[in-house]
Amino acid sequence: MLQCQRQEEILTILEQKKATNISELAKSLFVSEATIRRDLNTLEKLGLAKRVYGGVMLSKYAGSTDLPLALREHERRPQKDFIAAKAAKLLHNGATIIMDASSTVQHMIPYLADYDNLTVITNSIKIIDQLESTEIHVFCTGGGFIPRNRAFAGTAAIHMLKNIYADYLFFSSQGISLSGEISDFSEEETLLRKVMLTRATKSYFLCDHSKIGQSYLFKLCDSVDIDGIICDTALPETIRVNS
Repeated sequence: MLQCQRQEEILTILEQKKATNISELAKSLFVSEATIRRDLNTLEKLGLAKRVYGGVMLSKYAGSTDLPLALREHERRPQKDFIAAKAAKLLHNGATIIMDASSTVQHMIPYLADYDNLTVITNSIKIIDQLESTEIHVFCTGGGFIPRNRAFAGTAAIHMLKNIYADYLFFSSQGISLSGEISDFSEEETLLRKVMLTRATKSYFLCDHSKIGQSYLFKLCDSVDIDGIICDTALPETIRVNS
């Protein structure tokens, strides 16, 4: 395959998937990752593609705040792991936990092994996959599938959640303003998280420092509506929680 043909194929794949990574492109086109990197260098110089968070996407999508999970889960991994470890310390044996489909919450999974007889309720396929080989009781919300986040949402998921009770909710979102408004770019996941907030005794927002001072289209709640914010840095004094 000629270089120009291969680059056209890369653009076609990115148009179909919106985002992917170098390894997947190399497998799809039967070439080395080094070859893909050279092609991407060319496409970036032409303003057609952009590498972000260990992946690659078309330049016209690079400004989107609604990045697929496959890209978000590689972003700020050390900070997310630090946050997840702190969050897991709040648990107790026998707890029932709602976990949303955010990449930050997924980092809690290894720390759940410190507890016995846990039950997890989630809308995340990734979390379900990771808990498959454990003794944790797992319930899926079901609902409409969101491919970019490997998550479920919608009416069926909301109905399931309205019929359960949990001790804890751990969730994330794309931003929290300096006044404490938590918001997100996804309407369907915001609606589901609003229901999650009503079904848990304690709710905690997991948030790395990059989300502080950020606001998005759909408001989820105010910081005073939840029981805690777990972050990798000190929060501004203007952000207060229910205490």
